Amino acid sequence: NSLRAFASMNHLHLHAYNCSSALPIESVTVDHLIEDCYILRNYPVPGFVFQLQTDTIKLAENIFKLVTLLQERDIPHNMMMTYGDPCTPTDKEVPEPVIRVCVWPVTPSDELPDDLLFRPAVCELSGHILLHNEELYRTITETQIIDTLKRTALCHNEFEELVNSFKRHILVVIS
Repeated sequence: NSLRAFASMNHLHLHAYNCSSALPIESVTVDHLIEDCYILRNYPVPGFVFQLQTDTIKLAENIFKLVTLLQERDIPHNMMMTYGDPCTPTDKEVPEPVIRVCVWPVTPSDELPDDLLFRPAVCELSGHILLHNEELYRTITETQIIDTLKRTALCHNEFEELVNSFKRHILVVIS
């Protein structure tokens, strides 16, 4: 969680946990953008998904380029790494899990309305919804969860412009 994306402190911090159930982000379909980067479109909050192919250095470089672009534009973001299904179709009936790195550019938390049902950060964006109110836990609906997540997303045009800028940046570096 970056600053203004519900980071709790002004420093790098990591969360590590093991869920007994798969998270939606581990199997959601994505559209190929360029190299090891895919776009998460059919999800409440659009984002970027990088898949580790064989070159960890190249993966780290591409993620670094995206995060640098987000920081230059003062766009808050959340990032997670998880095992998941391959981003591209495979012939295997049960595909080998791959490493997915997901980056969600989001609306700054200080610009979000006060009436959000929960504060979406990396756990919630991945599909693990943390609620700190028992009554809300008992009554919240899937529609309310999706609506709350969508309210944190960048507007469509801003996200598409970011996708195009990132793609141009990668292409310039490749040339």
